[in-house]
Amino acid sequence: MDTKSRSIKPALAFLALVCGINLLILSFAAGYTAVRSLGWRGIGDAFQSDYQNTADFRRTISQWFYSFADPAWQEEYQLSDKNLLYKVTQNGETVCTNADDLSPNALPEGYNFLLWFDGETITIQKDGQTIDVYGDGYYRGEGQWNLPGYHNIPVPQSYAGLTITMAAAREPVPYIMDTATLTGNTITDSGLYSTMDYAARLRLPLILFVVVPLVMGAALVVWSILWHKYKVRADQAIAWFTGKLWLEVKLVLLIPFFLVCIAAFFCLVSLYIARYYAIWLYLSVPGALWWAYLYFNDLRYNFGRITANSLCAFLARLYRGSELSWPAGRRMLRRSTLQFLAALPFILGCIVVFFLLFAPSLSRLPIFFLLILLALTGLLLIAAQLWLMAQNRRTAADMDVLLSRIQAAGTGSASASPLPEDSDLRSAVEGLDQMEARLRSALSEQMKSEKLKLELITNVSHDLKTPLTSMVSYTELLRQEKGLPDHVRDYILVLCQKTLRLQAMVQDVFDVSKAATGNLPVTIRPLDFAKLLRQTLADLDEEIQASGLTLRSDLPNAPVWIMADGDRLYRVFQNLIGNALKYALSGSRIYLTLSVDEGKATAVIQNTSRDELPYGVDFTERFVRGDQSRTDGGSGLGLSIARTFTEACGGVFSIRTQADLFTASVTFPLTQTRPQPEVAP
Repeated sequence: MDTKSRSIKPALAFLALVCGINLLILSFAAGYTAVRSLGWRGIGDAFQSDYQNTADFRRTISQWFYSFADPAWQEEYQLSDKNLLYKVTQNGETVCTNADDLSPNALPEGYNFLLWFDGETITIQKDGQTIDVYGDGYYRGEGQWNLPGYHNIPVPQSYAGLTITMAAAREPVPYIMDTATLTGNTITDSGLYSTMDYAARLRLPLILFVVVPLVMGAALVVWSILWHKYKVRADQAIAWFTGKLWLEVKLVLLIPFFLVCIAAFFCLVSLYIARYYAIWLYLSVPGALWWAYLYFNDLRYNFGRITANSLCAFLARLYRGSELSWPAGRRMLRRSTLQFLAALPFILGCIVVFFLLFAPSLSRLPIFFLLILLALTGLLLIAAQLWLMAQNRRTAADMDVLLSRIQAAGTGSASASPLPEDSDLRSAVEGLDQMEARLRSALSEQMKSEKLKLELITNVSHDLKTPLTSMVSYTELLRQEKGLPDHVRDYILVLCQKTLRLQAMVQDVFDVSKAATGNLPVTIRPLDFAKLLRQTLADLDEEIQASGLTLRSDLPNAPVWIMADGDRLYRVFQNLIGNALKYALSGSRIYLTLSVDEGKATAVIQNTSRDELPYGVDFTERFVRGDQSRTDGGSGLGLSIARTFTEACGGVFSIRTQADLFTASVTFPLTQTRPQPEVAP
């Protein structure tokens, strides 16, 4: 279940970003259209709970005020809508009214707004509170009452003796015009109910298309930001898919992409100029946005190999793959042929076009001779191309011969394919013959030198063994003599130690020499690898205890059968463990493990070096030592012997160093062969 949730999180993160951005675009487009159409005050009025606090209400009351003050309206029209009560008097006489008992001193029940004009100024009361109509006395338009009485909107002289009283209902109700009033001049709608209803009807679209998309879009975008690491995985998955598309397909899709971008641009311009919102705007802008995202995301993750996955590159690789199977000479010949075929249509096309264009003018000698010259030049070019192709064919054949000679020299086989005297590659073949002869001579001299060196080392080591054995015996006899002075005994002890060291070194050199010449005798038979390691540890237990180091072993209890020489392999691990005891950091631990994996058994010895290990040194070479001081009594042959004996038994020996960590591993293939049971005599 957890794996499934992890696999779906990248898709959810990307879907949240897409939906969030689209909802924000929808909210911006709808909000911008509403602001351009209604203004900020109009949008604010949509969320007013009291319609009498809206700019539309102030505009409606102002329009009715000027209508009531117009004598022509007073004579021709009458308002039957009781949402707005009015009474107009001129010099104390009622001119027009729809509420005879309307008075500025008291409002009828259900009415909470009162406007009273006394001929000079206007007083407005709402819910018993007087409203400041004029402010500082200047009308500036925004949010003010458009009524006379300001310094910059004086009361007209025609309003002298005029009084107007207006009352607005707290909650307007719809009025239906009576059929009897259709033939008269009765106005049935004051607009107050429409004002209240318009604000209520405008509120729902603004919430649905501006507020809700804005909140949801912002929440989804924040969600995708919090899940950024999953969003990155989604980007990588999309880039993997787009990376599979050929480059030519992406280039072709740029054409509709640019068309969508142009459509989105013109949609934004039309939104700014025409102030309207259409569904195709919502589709074109996000379409261009997410199409651009696909291209940029593909460039981000596939830029380094964007040209590799293309139809042209595929055809080129296909041609190159088939071309590599041809000899180099044939490749050169094929390329020159393609070059000629590519130039031929151009040359012939130029000749044909010129003849067609100037055929009516062949009577003109200069043009005629020019066309003849052009045709001859084209024919000469074709002949030159054919001659060059023949020369390339010959050179290509000679190159095949040269390459075959090089391959023969690399494999050590003889090859004699002479080239003609006038061949372009004659000197290269002669130089190759000379180089091959010099290399053979140098290799022969080197092999002879190596053989002499190994024979010398072997003979010297063999000749030194007999006198060294005598020296060891006599020094041991001297140690057993009684009555010798103490300082003489010390001399004899040093002489004995150095003689034993020299004997061990000579034996190591002798063993290495025999292994290098292939004369090292080995007896390969089934061997329990784990048992051999336990026996080696048991034999070296005294040295391990005296070293002050801790040796941790992890060996399987079951037998691990391999094919090897037990004596030689015992010497390998004797050298490796002895090397670790000699050079490991004081008080540290040595680890010996044996593991079986994929049909192979691997023994690994690890220790932390006491001295800094030199970088880039092959410790398995002869006489190579990690301790350059050469004061520890080692010969520098221990690891070389371990590698040589391991390889002689058919195993793999390797050394790895990391900082001061020294790791040696010995690997043998497992075997199904088991030792034959011993038969009692």
